[in-house]
Amino acid sequence: EQPNKEICTIRIIFPVNSDEQALEAKKKISEVLADVPDAQVHFAIMPQIDQPRR
Repeated sequence: EQPNKEICTIRIIFPVNSDEQALEAKKKISEVLADVPDAQVHFAIMPQIDQPRR
């Protein structure tokens, strides 16, 4: 088997109403990637930054 020469990154940003909702989404994403041996999930909960209105 040849070594991987590329990686795939996906950035997903969405609002949540609670930490529990965010953790449930992370759990579902991790389950989908469970069969990818070197997959990494970087997880963070941050305050939402309001976008300026145009």
